[in-house]
Amino acid sequence: MSVHQSCAVPGCPGYAVHRGRCQRHRRTTTQRGYGVPHQQARQGLATLLPCWCAYGCGTWLTSSSRWVAAHVIDGDPAAGYVVACSACNERAKRRTA
Repeated sequence: MSVHQSCAVPGCPGYAVHRGRCQRHRRTTTQRGYGVPHQQARQGLATLLPCWCAYGCGTWLTSSSRWVAAHVIDGDPAAGYVVACSACNERAKRRTA
């Protein structure tokens, strides 16, 4: 028996399919902050692969690895991007200044 999580949008009767939202309320990549500028940055960073995770965890990243275009300064795309492993990027998002 599987347990379904309700959509995070108040009053929505749908079931969550991705990050707490139902298919109807799932936000686009642009709405989530991953629009054309981020996608272009990722394409540029892909030319640096293979390389080490920029956070220094020791993970060797290749084009077939799960990697992200991480903000140099979290939340500030103007500061630039680095190649990072997903785990380090998620940890960096939770850090406080």
